[in-house]
Amino acid sequence: MFCNLTRWMISRAEDRGKKMPGFAARHAGRCRTCREYSGFAESLSSRLAKDTSSFLARIPDFVPEPSAPSAENAERATQERRRRRLAVHPFPAAAAALVVLASALILTLIARRESAPSPLEKEAALATLKSVSGVPAEFQGAVVEAESSLANERLILEKSVLSAVEYLQARLNIKIERKESPKSLYDRIR
Repeated sequence: MFCNLTRWMISRAEDRGKKMPGFAARHAGRCRTCREYSGFAESLSSRLAKDTSSFLARIPDFVPEPSAPSAENAERATQERRRRRLAVHPFPAAAAALVVLASALILTLIARRESAPSPLEKEAALATLKSVSGVPAEFQGAVVEAESSLANERLILEKSVLSAVEYLQARLNIKIERKESPKSLYDRIR
């Protein structure tokens, strides 16, 4: 298992062009298999660079770029990597801006809060509310009619449920017995 970790570290160091961690270098110094893998990994980039030109020569209408990167290109790539590291990523920046905006909005709403109404204003508002919410006499009759209509619907629903229970008893050959006298659904709700 330690060999697998060391080989992974060797491969990672070669891919990134960085120095291998100390424990992996010590292990590669002691382990023959890992030492051979390290040598293979170091020679891989030069072997692939040699094979690239012969491979690309087989492709028609391909214009190869210069194989060795110039010092100017290497410096430009290094500067580009630094810019990427220093740049602010968009999502955390957007989240921070959103938090600042929400905080500013909340603070302005708190600062603009009006004082509580005076006792005279409260009394005037209550009087207006009472005058608007006065119940006319015809309303009581409408409520009674609606309640009687709902009572009829309740009775129809009870009959339907009882009919369904009787049907199931007859089809399934079972008997459902009540423990106490039947109550209406309306009484059970109360």
